[in-house]
Amino acid sequence: MRLAIADPPYPPRVYDRPDLAGGARRRVIRSRARRWYGDQGPTDRSSGNVADFHPDAAAWDTPEAHRALIERLHADFDGWALATSLDGAEWYHPLPAGTRHMIWHKPNSMPNGSRLASSCELVLVYIPHGRRVRSAGHQMPDLLVAAPPNARFAGAKPVAWTRWVLDALGYDPEADTLDDLFPGSGAVALAAAQGVLL
Repeated sequence: MRLAIADPPYPPRVYDRPDLAGGARRRVIRSRARRWYGDQGPTDRSSGNVADFHPDAAAWDTPEAHRALIERLHADFDGWALATSLDGAEWYHPLPAGTRHMIWHKPNSMPNGSRLASSCELVLVYIPHGRRVRSAGHQMPDLLVAAPPNARFAGAKPVAWTRWVLDALGYDPEADTLDDLFPGSGAVALAAAQGVLL
């Protein structure tokens, strides 16, 4: 089967602020794509805490880019997993029937300016037909608790994350091809090279 893992720049954070005259609200959009991968990133990229620079990162601030990705995944692959933020899920709706939600809980998540820590990320998973029932493989949780790696690459996932996603897809290196649509740190290829561990 043809499988894919997609970890694109996450959709922007969108919220309303009641700070206009008369208490009116204005919509605020904070780009994650441009912050971590584009022209709003740190000016000193030698710190090593950012991912690759992509001049077209701002394209991921549009709903159309995320919608096109989910449509591509569903059209071109038998099964797939897509990483996003909890508040980014709505950018992918409507989801194909049968899409599951898995949660990655990061116990030592990166601090942010919000009162609520962003300690969870969402993984949308479309398990290939024939691998969805328990008799097709071991039963596994839809929750992973794993610390982000101490990688000098923004957005890097721990090896446990990739193994968890591959297990959810029922990955079989003898029968499946695996496309990493956003290779980034190379963690997916490294974990896939280990083959099936369970």
